[in-house]
Amino acid sequence: MHSEAVSIIAKALGTSEESITPETSLMTSAEWDSLAHFRIVLSLEERLGRPLDPAEITTLADFTAIKALLEHA
Repeated sequence: MHSEAVSIIAKALGTSEESITPETSLMTSAEWDSLAHFRIVLSLEERLGRPLDPAEITTLADFTAIKALLEHA
């Protein structure tokens, strides 16, 4: 499963794209710590060309939310 969300998450977590699944989240991945979350947010802001607001940042805690944000950008 390759998507832009997979690439962003894998890079931020320092893991392979193959290890990212729809179930990957802050709660299920030991690599997804606060620093990884920060890297995800920065990558998304760069990709979207705008800052994310605090409400958006708190909802981006799993693969599905990140994929949805990118699909509706």
